[in-house]
Amino acid sequence: QISSHVSNVVNCHVMSPPLNQLVVLIGTAAPRHNKIQVYTLGNDYVLQHIGHLTGHQDWITCLAWNGSSTTCASGSQDCKIRLWNFTTTIMEQQEAIQSILLNDNDDDSNSSTDDDDDLVDMDDDEEQGEARLELSHSKGVTRVTLEALLFGHEEAVTAVCWHPKPIPLYQQEEILISSSMDRTILIWSSITGIWTPLTRVGSAGGILGGSIGSTLLGFVNVAVEPEFGTSLVGHAYGGAIHVWNMEQHDIKEEELSLEDIAMRIKWKAMPCITGHFGGVTDLCWEAERGDYLLTVSADQTCRLWGSVPTQDGSGSVWLELARPQVHGYDLAAVVSVSSSQHPHLYVSGADEKEARVFDAPVSTLRLLDAVYGIESSEKDVSISRVERAYIPSLGLSQKASAVDGAEIDTSETDVVSVKKESHLHLPLERDLGVISLWPEVRKLFGHNTELYCLASTVSARSGPKFESSPYANDVFVASSTKARDVDDAAIRLWDAEKGKCVQVLSGGHRSTVAALGFSPDGRFLASSGKDRRLCLWFRDDGNGTEQPFALGSAIDSAHKRIVWGLHFCPFDPSLLVSGSRDGCVKLWKAYIPQHESETNPTLTVVSLFEPSTRKDTKAESVTSLAFAPKSFTFDDGDAAILAIGLECGFIELWSLPTVDFGQRKCRLLTCLPPGCSHVATVSKLAWQPLRNDDVTPPEESSTLTLASCSLDHGCRVFEVEF
Repeated sequence: QISSHVSNVVNCHVMSPPLNQLVVLIGTAAPRHNKIQVYTLGNDYVLQHIGHLTGHQDWITCLAWNGSSTTCASGSQDCKIRLWNFTTTIMEQQEAIQSILLNDNDDDSNSSTDDDDDLVDMDDDEEQGEARLELSHSKGVTRVTLEALLFGHEEAVTAVCWHPKPIPLYQQEEILISSSMDRTILIWSSITGIWTPLTRVGSAGGILGGSIGSTLLGFVNVAVEPEFGTSLVGHAYGGAIHVWNMEQHDIKEEELSLEDIAMRIKWKAMPCITGHFGGVTDLCWEAERGDYLLTVSADQTCRLWGSVPTQDGSGSVWLELARPQVHGYDLAAVVSVSSSQHPHLYVSGADEKEARVFDAPVSTLRLLDAVYGIESSEKDVSISRVERAYIPSLGLSQKASAVDGAEIDTSETDVVSVKKESHLHLPLERDLGVISLWPEVRKLFGHNTELYCLASTVSARSGPKFESSPYANDVFVASSTKARDVDDAAIRLWDAEKGKCVQVLSGGHRSTVAALGFSPDGRFLASSGKDRRLCLWFRDDGNGTEQPFALGSAIDSAHKRIVWGLHFCPFDPSLLVSGSRDGCVKLWKAYIPQHESETNPTLTVVSLFEPSTRKDTKAESVTSLAFAPKSFTFDDGDAAILAIGLECGFIELWSLPTVDFGQRKCRLLTCLPPGCSHVATVSKLAWQPLRNDDVTPPEESSTLTLASCSLDHGCRVFEVEF
């Protein structure tokens, strides 16, 4: 510990000859009268406090030395930047200066005046150029002076840095770059001795007063590409990485002023590196074709991700293509109900009592067509869609058109061009939270507490299609909430397109239902949760009522701890897997009644195992499960691939037998490398659905795509080759 002050930023610098001494600067974070504490490293390798530099009126947020020079920049929450110059005078020069000053003092002592107007009060701030601090050392004295005070930002300055190559680009020796919470990054230089901004970059788009997901609150850091200095990188408050590339400029041999050079240099905004800045709670693939991925998070946003080809055609990258929902509550669940009858439809649930249904606007469909070549079907053309949505002031519902006073900052927001051209123009961060919103088409009312889990019959059909099933085309959504009593533990079944509650499934659970899953043929619905009870609901068309599902089997204490995950096998509707906090994975077989005396289906455990990852001596808790959409043939026969997400963030792939359960065992195939895994609880796993043209036999190798999300704010996409 070298300081008792409340420090906010620390910077170290080795002074150039003749001082050759380590100087440590510490910026304080006091309520007022903040100082830059100055330390030097003595001969005994102990830091010695020399003094402090005053001037900033608020927290000092950043310090930056200009390479090996003697200039240091400091930024503060008082919106100002101060440039400090460290000038070293060697011993001989110091003695000469002192003799001159003594002679001047002798001459001044012969004259005196009583004119009080010549006195200047310098208690608080000294003039620029006067020494604020002196560092005495064996070789002389180093004086610290205030070189300049920079005004230009309207909010707190968060970071400062010096341009590494100012002479080739600007023909200047010093170029300073600063970021601020006013949503701008400024490039500074000295013009005739006065520091002024040359260029301003940033993002002024977004919804005024909106949440972080719909607007940029400012930049917290800035950096410059070190080799040529032709790229700027800004770190936004919401986590996005903004990039500006310098466009080619032609500076000829003739003499140009700094203003003319700055006007010729253009900084072009590039697509951002975006991501969630809160724990990612759920994800789902688009159910019909699996073209894109939807994720929801505690940062109150729903984001649409897609694989976009690179410009050189060498591969593809996953980017955020749209931000369908920006909400005022933390989002907890999302499920796709995209079908051939109504594509690009999804349902989301948040820490509120109603679920919300969203439909894709025309702008998103144009973007998907440009990226994937998805042409609208005849049924899709018949669906009435809007161009884009907007969020009204102080509202939570995203409206279909901006005709009634949507408070949108359009000073820099242009409609993204997604036409098929030689180069695809992707939306920027400032556009994602504004023009890529999806309209909310209906609400699903009925629950009394906050939504917790969602599942749909369409998302369960990720594998082969069960066309022979009488329920193959049914589109249902099941929802559960945080239960405070038995009534709240009921599951509601919805017709999402009509916005109608079809059935309330009660009597199965006594506490929060944390896991739901439909079978791919639409015959079963499995549920479990905090009460550790596993319920199997089945289609009962002969009950003489309009209620489609009935409770077929209820197994108490199916696990020893809370059940976090359930999933039906996509190619075998009778196989169900469950995972729990107790570190156990169980494979269940659903037996359909074959005799008239048997009325309800039953569940039986046919296999169980524990993950290979262990915490001390206990198996790691299982938080998510997902069957691969197709079967594979191994040496011991046909098997299903199961992905397991753990509380520690690791992901394991297992092979599970689909027949001959007594003779064959579940076996571990691989553990994903720790560097590729998450660092917090895996909240959801999902395999990309098979397309209609994917008819690879089980015995042949194929590549499948697995998506995972975690409370570490991350979403990862893996390509797994079998």
